[in-house]
Amino acid sequence: MNGKILGNCVIALPPLPEQTAIVRFLDYMDQRIRRYIRAKQKQIKVLEEYRQALIHQAVTGQIDVRTGKPYPAYKPSGVEWLGEVPEHWEVRRLKRIARVNPSKSEVPLALRDGRAVFLPMERVGSDGRFDASEVRPISDLWNGFTYFRQGDIIVAKITPCFENGKGAYLENLPTALGFGSTEFHVLRPSKAIVSAYLYRVTTLSEFRRLGADEMTGAAGQQRVPVEFIANFPIPIPPLPEQTAIVQYLDAQTAKIDAAIAAARREIDLLREYRTRLIADVVTGKVDVREVAAQLPEEPPEEEAELTDTDEIAEGETTDEKSGADAVEEEEAEP
Repeated sequence: MNGKILGNCVIALPPLPEQTAIVRFLDYMDQRIRRYIRAKQKQIKVLEEYRQALIHQAVTGQIDVRTGKPYPAYKPSGVEWLGEVPEHWEVRRLKRIARVNPSKSEVPLALRDGRAVFLPMERVGSDGRFDASEVRPISDLWNGFTYFRQGDIIVAKITPCFENGKGAYLENLPTALGFGSTEFHVLRPSKAIVSAYLYRVTTLSEFRRLGADEMTGAAGQQRVPVEFIANFPIPIPPLPEQTAIVQYLDAQTAKIDAAIAAARREIDLLREYRTRLIADVVTGKVDVREVAAQLPEEPPEEEAELTDTDEIAEGETTDEKSGADAVEEEEAEP
């Protein structure tokens, strides 16, 4: 909107005492809404940290999920971040139990005339979910995109998508093959590891932290090298235990995810309410003079509290969008 358009806008103009009352009322309500939103955001952060702690405990063997207690005996893993692991577990590099970035040359000629799901970065979430609604002819996707198939695991490699946990286990991919952003690493588990268990390993905070430390490239377009992925040490319990861990984490994280979703929905509703309240008050649909006159004096907010929670959310989105923009630019190149 330019200055001329803004200057020609017609606004409701109440008497000055009413303007003062409106400002007082809206400041009072805005402060309370912000406080409640901050409380909900802190709750979400605690839930996310608890979710990570559960995954770490189960995947690193700190507890036996079948009993809820530690294993009877442990041994040194030889990996600093992993510490000790249950005595009967193995620790192997990821490339020993999964193929990394398999070649599309393996696709039979008969399938190359079909259709496949297309997954750009924005269709893959940080919670393991993905939107597989876009299906295109394979001939349109064969060149310039990353190949994967049903049952593979994808992990974002560009910042900040990697740090934010973008990735998925493609168990329910509706087509046998798929193609997506060139900014995905693809993992294809062997029979030595349960696919869903390997996906849980890629959600570990240590995997994200150590991977971020190994990133290369220019600022804003740094990427996790394939060597980090291939050489990442994986704790490997027997297959039945892997399945038990997956089932335990699926059940527990589903409850946490539901609580996080509910808290985020409350935040969205509060923001909608605040927007609607401002509109109703400044257009005269709601008379707040009497209420404003009875409001108590409020202590000034701390500097940290003055930050708009909407701005925080928008900033996070912008950071991730910058990564997505870099992806789009690269994919647009011939």
